[in-house]
Amino acid sequence: MLLQRNPQLSRCIPPNTPHSMIHSIPTWQDNVDLCMGRGAAVNILETTYPRFYIHPFLQQVIEIVLGSHDASPEQTCLLFPSLRIAKAFRSHMHLQFPSSFPEDGEIHSVAELLSAPPLGCTIFAVLFNLDQKGLAMNFWTFSGNGISSRLAENCLRRLNGQMEMTLGLPTEPDHEYASYYSSHSPITSVSEAKERIKTRFAGISADGTSNIRGVARLSTNDVYIYSTGMSAIWHVHQMLHDVFGGKFDDHGRPFIAAHVNMLYVDSYKLLEATTSRHHFFTNDTLDDLELFLNGSASSDTAVLAIFTDFPGNPHLRSADLPRLRMLGDKYHIPIIIDETVGCHLNVAVLPYADVVVASLSKVFSGYANVLGGALLLNPSSEFYARFKAHLNGNYEDNYFDADALVMEINSRGVEDRLAKINKNTEALADWLFSRSKAGAMNNSVIQEVFYPKYQSHEKYERCIRTVTATEGNGSDSNIEQVFRPGYGGLLSLSFTSLDAAKTFYESIQCYKGATLGTLVTLLTAFVVAAFPPQKMDWVREHDVAEALVRFSVGVEDISRIVNSVEAALFAAEKSR
Repeated sequence: MLLQRNPQLSRCIPPNTPHSMIHSIPTWQDNVDLCMGRGAAVNILETTYPRFYIHPFLQQVIEIVLGSHDASPEQTCLLFPSLRIAKAFRSHMHLQFPSSFPEDGEIHSVAELLSAPPLGCTIFAVLFNLDQKGLAMNFWTFSGNGISSRLAENCLRRLNGQMEMTLGLPTEPDHEYASYYSSHSPITSVSEAKERIKTRFAGISADGTSNIRGVARLSTNDVYIYSTGMSAIWHVHQMLHDVFGGKFDDHGRPFIAAHVNMLYVDSYKLLEATTSRHHFFTNDTLDDLELFLNGSASSDTAVLAIFTDFPGNPHLRSADLPRLRMLGDKYHIPIIIDETVGCHLNVAVLPYADVVVASLSKVFSGYANVLGGALLLNPSSEFYARFKAHLNGNYEDNYFDADALVMEINSRGVEDRLAKINKNTEALADWLFSRSKAGAMNNSVIQEVFYPKYQSHEKYERCIRTVTATEGNGSDSNIEQVFRPGYGGLLSLSFTSLDAAKTFYESIQCYKGATLGTLVTLLTAFVVAAFPPQKMDWVREHDVAEALVRFSVGVEDISRIVNSVEAALFAAEKSR
């Protein structure tokens, strides 16, 4: 694969990719406009990350629902795959608009109206006023529980008499992904596809006798698949509150979440959208965390759980997981680890976690054309029986059939893909570090390189996965070919000035958009894309530079990646 020129604003990446989660953001200002919800940047022409915005297929379905329910021009609706989630959305809206959004407001079953596949599929619509859309979209975006774009597409097709389910894969013979999909056919059984996804995510061997996660008695029954990674996180919060008694502990104290290092930005927005509180700690303030936990008996708040991403995003710093595990055991607090960035093939975090969550949309899929998430319970956890009982009694499989089939196809090549990504990213990180101020080049425009090899290195290395000979079936040839864990595909750069960061971003020849773990190299103006100007004080307080860009490195030829970066770096240096 070769590095490609970035498409025009809002066009999908790669071009002509059905259900692509990436739409092009060519300039720095486009990122600002997108974050602020203004200008041409929010004009979704072809496709988009379906959790962030209303996908074009979904918009068509929404218009059908509105027309059938005689909605006024001042109304719109959102669609959810189960009655339970539709009720959760209704409760969210009632909390925001208690006088205009009744707690027992009407929820419409629209699966029959939309001819939804397959048999037994449910879709529920909740109508609301357009002036309430901003807060409604908070639930859609940060809970990740809306219906999928593929379900919407298949509804539209069936309404037009095309009853055969489509997977929505690229069809052009010269498409960047054409060779992969021409040589990988979908299986016919959705249940088998989901079982394969669970097996790969759990890292369980083909004969079921071992796993790569370092925890005994692990089975696919400990994996729960969700429609998005944020849905998995949202359901973890629901589970924790339900298991531990709601919003308050036995003494009537409100629960708060303890976060260690920067989490994925939407994890914070989820808490803000649900009015939940959190307390922030870093690797440097774990003593404060221990004091906080030690004094919790006399505190006016109770700790619900300790959350961390491994490694964090965008700083790629790794938490001290053995110490967190010790604190969790000592104070009987569950540890929740999001391993999306690290990936289970690179790092073994389950021994330190009570629950692991991940976005399957990222590295696990790689092709950025299908959403999915997963939750994994640790059978050795002291909370296992309680969490398991809750999930067995409440879990709903809302993962749409076509999405599951596409995720299964994409995940077949994850080891080979990640091996190449690991190698490319380390080479690029080393090249950049040697040209940064942190790497002793004092006149550089690069302030610092954020990458697990250069950030809290020992903490990451302590959790890097150990590959055994059995993974190669014991033969030397297979051992040489077995996947070798690395540092992952994400790295960030901070620049000495905002002008240098902008020039670098706009000069580089590669795809530009807002996701990670992709087969193609992708550059993101992370901070301005994720945080509006009024949040910049919070950003600076947490040591995140506004002049920061983030690479998700792909599988292209490394020399082409470096050459493109070098040319953009030269332009940034000239801008001083």
